[in-house]
Amino acid sequence: MDFTREQEQAIRTRGKDILVSAGAGAGKTRVLVTRICEMILDRENPVRADEFLVLTFTNAAAGEMKERIIKDLQERLALDPGNSYLRSQIRTIRHAQISTIHSFCHHLIRTHFNELGIDPAFRIGEEGERELLKQEVIEELLEERYASGSRSFLDLVEAYAPGRDDLILEGMIEKLYRFSKGFPDPDGWFAGLEEDYAAMGSGPGLEESAVIRVLTDNGKERLFCAGEALEKAIITAESAEAAGKICVCLREDRELVSQLLEKEGYTALRTALLAARLPKYPTKTGKLKEWPYFDTVKKAHEKLKKTIEELTGLDFAKSPDRLMEEQEQILSLIREWISLTKRFRELYLVKKKENNLYDFDDLEEFALDLLVDSYDEEGRPLPSQTAREIAGTYKAIFVDEYQDTSLIQETIISLLSDCGKGSLFVVGDVKQSIYRFRQARPDLFLARYHAYERGDGLKIELRDNFRSSPDVLEACNRVFSRWMREDFGGIDYNDRIKLVAGAESTMAGKHYPQETMLFVQDRETEVHEVDMVLAESAMIADRIRSLHEDEGVDYDKIVILLRSVKSSGRFMADCLESWDIPVVCGSETGY
Repeated sequence: MDFTREQEQAIRTRGKDILVSAGAGAGKTRVLVTRICEMILDRENPVRADEFLVLTFTNAAAGEMKERIIKDLQERLALDPGNSYLRSQIRTIRHAQISTIHSFCHHLIRTHFNELGIDPAFRIGEEGERELLKQEVIEELLEERYASGSRSFLDLVEAYAPGRDDLILEGMIEKLYRFSKGFPDPDGWFAGLEEDYAAMGSGPGLEESAVIRVLTDNGKERLFCAGEALEKAIITAESAEAAGKICVCLREDRELVSQLLEKEGYTALRTALLAARLPKYPTKTGKLKEWPYFDTVKKAHEKLKKTIEELTGLDFAKSPDRLMEEQEQILSLIREWISLTKRFRELYLVKKKENNLYDFDDLEEFALDLLVDSYDEEGRPLPSQTAREIAGTYKAIFVDEYQDTSLIQETIISLLSDCGKGSLFVVGDVKQSIYRFRQARPDLFLARYHAYERGDGLKIELRDNFRSSPDVLEACNRVFSRWMREDFGGIDYNDRIKLVAGAESTMAGKHYPQETMLFVQDRETEVHEVDMVLAESAMIADRIRSLHEDEGVDYDKIVILLRSVKSSGRFMADCLESWDIPVVCGSETGY
């Protein structure tokens, strides 16, 4: 299969940092593999296999990529069996640095353990082991603070853990500790956190503080969502002659939302919210009794009403003066919370070193310690001499699934790519970012995406899909275009980036009509839940067999989406297997 114009551009372009925004099924792995092979065989500026750093998201992906590179090179060798250079590169690629970022960090630590003062025989501890160590440390910490009689500590206990319920306090410490690990310089982040809270009590600093900005932005986001619901309700109401009064009411609601969104800053928005008065919604009389969408449309009005009530009762309940009065008390508690968390981090690291076991986050932190000399006044990391030496060994750095990169991982990548003279090639899709709970930062992808749009690098869109039918793509586009925009999802889902069927896709030109299959239960017959699942499974199995035998649809082109794999997935898989239908059932708990 030939490459598309955009794929060719991603494979052939040299001398520039490149970001490839690749939608699902766009052939990104094929592009990555081909680019690496072409760079190895480049006649003018060849890159040896051991001069690549290729970072993937999973060990399975790393193994697959290495095998595909080897296969591609072997196919080229078959056409040129006398090429000794190519033969040597096939041997070298087996040991090349193609791995997850955790494996790469592990490699750095093993080879520079003397600089870090770490026993090279360390291991990654089991979750249970780490939890026991953590509990041991936090108990020691709290005993230490109680014994000190610190007034600020006792104030924190009184405010958040009345009755000496240390579980609440322990949770607070662990939560802040876990969040701080997402930053390359936790001490710098803690200092910035204190500054943000302190700024709230300094007059003009109130509106500019990060805390108040978050409250204001969140308030506007909730109002915007209420406005979206109103827009849809207005469209529905305008189509009914009987809903004239409802249209008037909803338009007044929409105007109110528009006025609120125009307010700048916490104080102005709070004043407008407190003064807001919604029109009275028409009663269900006359012809409106027969209008089937009366209650549905009313929900938009009620949503706005509830949003305003919640904002004025919680986030915007207190005046700026009142916030400033409370600031000194809050700031002393925040400082004590930060102090406890920093002390916990210190004691926990000592305990882990004593036991010579760490976690995956520690691998990244140790690698960062190795690569960073210091941080400047803006918090930017300055590379160490070791970072410069390591960067000099790589001529090209590739990062797959870049949208799920954390800030620490991004810092490691930037230190190595900025220090060296090689080019950076990252691939990702912000629509597929699902690991924020693991400190993934899709905003890093978007920042580079927009920077490259401005000319700081080359941005390439791969949107031709070679995996799905046009009907599936259209359904995806319809959903994404309604919900993804610059201020909600970080990117405008428009014609420039929407998914399209690849011209050479095996699914191109194939259309399958939408079907609704109804499973009707006899109310007079008692049916257990398992029997229901099996009955539905049999109905689905019958349709799948028909698609396969009568319409020629391959089994591996069919997917079944369930609300819960855990509750019914295994039953359904067993049923399909009894019909001689090959099936793979996903993990019950994984992602």
